[in-house]
Amino acid sequence: MPTQLRHPDLSPTMDLIAKKIFHKQHLTADFIRSVLNIPVVSVEILDGTQIQLAEYDHPNFYTAVDVCAKLEDGTQVIIEVQVTKQRSFFNRMLAYLANQITDNLKRLKTDQNKTHTLYSKMDPVYCIAILEKEHFNDDRAFHTLSLYDEETLTPVYSDFHGSSQRPPMKFAFLELNKYNKDRITEYHLQKWFEFFSNKPFDIEIDPVIKEAEGLLDQTQWTKEEKRMFDQERRNRDLYEGAIAQATYDGQQLGIKQGIQKSKMEMAKAMLKDKLDIPFIAKYTGLTTDEVLSLQ
Repeated sequence: MPTQLRHPDLSPTMDLIAKKIFHKQHLTADFIRSVLNIPVVSVEILDGTQIQLAEYDHPNFYTAVDVCAKLEDGTQVIIEVQVTKQRSFFNRMLAYLANQITDNLKRLKTDQNKTHTLYSKMDPVYCIAILEKEHFNDDRAFHTLSLYDEETLTPVYSDFHGSSQRPPMKFAFLELNKYNKDRITEYHLQKWFEFFSNKPFDIEIDPVIKEAEGLLDQTQWTKEEKRMFDQERRNRDLYEGAIAQATYDGQQLGIKQGIQKSKMEMAKAMLKDKLDIPFIAKYTGLTTDEVLSLQ
């Protein structure tokens, strides 16, 4: 029996829709507060979500995140939505965090700054990943990771800008296909899991989720948003069709080789449509270098 969806023709995890949601500051504040369990009064959505590595690094290598938000205490939170299963996804999240910290230090650096002064002005960077497919080999839909002392299990904190002690890093993963209401009992987490899962709500939704749900109403979209949505849906259909064909072809080529070949073919088609490299990598599960090699 097919899975019933609230919105059969779209998904809250689609790039366009996720950005519509997370560019609403109060919705983003509620999401971060719910997932990371930290006090959030307000957020600022930072301009530009692409992180470019230093000039001396690989000239064609860059990472792009869906949303980067800055909290009132200076903490930055990267929010990434991943629709395909990617074995190295956690490594990618580490790259996001490292690149964002490096970029922040560059902004702080001036000729007058001394190194110890520079580091005292740092703020932590946290990462949240919304995953359509499972990443961890267990049945838990929600994981949070941070630094602990291995012997005492005491959480590690550090002094940051404003002399406030905060965790130096924090990761949260929401694996949507593992969600079970009976295992995640906190309402603030349930509501966001159910929203992004796109299944009929099994709990009463609050005004925040009602507003987020309203952003999925296509009758209220601009002409440009509808055009972008149609393009993204075509890309998803292309991807799903390629994977289905790969499953069949895999009987002759081997499953892994067949799927990889189809991903490459789909990436080539998306390059012809002049789509962005990060967008192609996100929807195919290929690495940035693999996509670049097809140009």
